[in-house]
Amino acid sequence: MTLALRQPTRRREWELRHGEELLASLQLPPMRRGGKARVGDRELEIRASGLLKVEHLVVDAGTGEEVATVRQNVLEGPGLDESSWTSLGRGKGHGFVTADGEPWLRAKVSSGLIRTSGQLEVAPGHEVAVPALLAAYLLIRKAEEVASSVAATTVVAP
Repeated sequence: MTLALRQPTRRREWELRHGEELLASLQLPPMRRGGKARVGDRELEIRASGLLKVEHLVVDAGTGEEVATVRQNVLEGPGLDESSWTSLGRGKGHGFVTADGEPWLRAKVSSGLIRTSGQLEVAPGHEVAVPALLAAYLLIRKAEEVASSVAATTVVAP
């Protein structure tokens, strides 16, 4: 299944769509880690903790139930295949890869001055919405880190 990651406005809000069908939405605060998401009628929170070994936790906002985690780049959660979040190679994006080395979710984003968009591919037989949201979140944050480090770098001309 191929999903499009779209940022329809300049706000820090994204949509995951399969064709014209809205599967999930994602909102990220400008100055803090974490975010809010919606999958169907379910409200989710993405929480990030730690400095060097960042842990990402997806929680049902209504019940507090843990839906998924990414700890030390390993995806875990009820109904999810344990997978590693890794780079798939130069120009191929990132993805969740099973223990046998096969990626079942591939994700690529492109970031401009104002908007970030991308494409995600999920193999048949796998949970789609929550892992795709996590992949989108991780790549958006990575793109922001790269952009801020580039902006912080100063070039001095001789």
